[in-house]
Amino acid sequence: MTEPKSARTRLVLHRNWQREALALPDVKELVAKRTGELLHRAITDAPRRGHKALPWNAIKKNIEAYVRLDHDGWFGNVVIEDDPQVRHAMLQERGFTSPRGRRIKGRRYLKGALLKMRVE
Repeated sequence: MTEPKSARTRLVLHRNWQREALALPDVKELVAKRTGELLHRAITDAPRRGHKALPWNAIKKNIEAYVRLDHDGWFGNVVIEDDPQVRHAMLQERGFTSPRGRRIKGRRYLKGALLKMRVE
């Protein structure tokens, strides 16, 4: 009879093992997928006017996502209005004071998108 193989395994973790794991190509695909989902949710939840044609400064046209590799691994970013001439998306998110002095409450659509994407 043969003896059963040992079920013992030795796991050795060295310093900065996370960097190597997070720099794998499969991680890039996962980060890109989740970043794309977050981008879609932010665009879907963003406030918009009732026009059929989108104006050049529509929030939908000024939200972008990208995935990059840095020294800690792959990360995804959703950039809102990279163009300084178009800044109303953040005003819609956080709120603002009108020229008459009335406080306009923010809609918090970006925070809502992040909360929906949260993993518990």
